[in-house]
Amino acid sequence: MTSIAGGHGETSPNSSWLSARGFWLAYFLGLLIVHLLLLSVPLVTISMAWTATNLLHNFAHLYFLHIIKGAPWMSIENDANRRWTHWEQIDDGVQFTTTRKFLTTVPIVL
Repeated sequence: MTSIAGGHGETSPNSSWLSARGFWLAYFLGLLIVHLLLLSVPLVTISMAWTATNLLHNFAHLYFLHIIKGAPWMSIENDANRRWTHWEQIDDGVQFTTTRKFLTTVPIVL
């Protein structure tokens, strides 16, 4: 096990913040802020703002969770997390956790 500076002894602090207290609220507030910013643009209708919010969220979700591999602070060591996407690192790869269910449900509801 490699201990990362600032990681408090966690093997992958890259994904532990997703299950931290307050994450869901911060996630919804971020979506709300993006939506309100889009609504503040002149000539943008409510339906266009919802569509843009949905598209921006889904593209960010795809890029940050499914395309980027490793973690920004990982060392050069040959660690298993270097080959995993952020989605694969969440809850050490355990399926059907509350964090994964939340991150799957939000794009569907949005």
